[in-house]
Amino acid sequence: MGVAESKQKQNMNYFLLVTFILSVLQATDCQRITSLTACLMRPGPKLRIDCRYLNTTNNPMRYEFKVNRGGEPQIILSTINVNFFSDKYHNRASPSITRGLVQLHLERFNASDAGLYTCNLFIPNDLTINQTASIGVQKDKLETCGGVSLFNHGSSWPFAFLLSLHLLLAGGFVSF
Repeated sequence: MGVAESKQKQNMNYFLLVTFILSVLQATDCQRITSLTACLMRPGPKLRIDCRYLNTTNNPMRYEFKVNRGGEPQIILSTINVNFFSDKYHNRASPSITRGLVQLHLERFNASDAGLYTCNLFIPNDLTINQTASIGVQKDKLETCGGVSLFNHGSSWPFAFLLSLHLLLAGGFVSF
């Protein structure tokens, strides 16, 4: 009996160790904000804040954008605190959400909207804590948002297009 009980305790210890290691590994590879950027969109001026994140879970995500201009932070847009928002931004702010990116669009952006903007992400039932990132925004120092580049780094389709164009020319399907 003593040997069987000892073996059972040893197996339980291994099970607990493996469970602990897996939970730590999962926590290190969960949601986190990878970048927070701001730019002006045309026509406008319209402020766009991009909150990019890494998310390895399918749990629904909640977000909140705030601005602080030296006093109490004002909630611009939130799915975390649904009933709390500033009237100043109520009809001017809108979100755009895709997996890995939450954007804040702020219409009629002017100098009085300058301040420290914060993106807060929260995934219920996730092992990580809320993720928060902030960026200082001044109207005269913002760049215009760039368009979509055909030659983004990490994209292989332009190279494939050039190769296939050569094959189409060689096959006589395209002529110049």
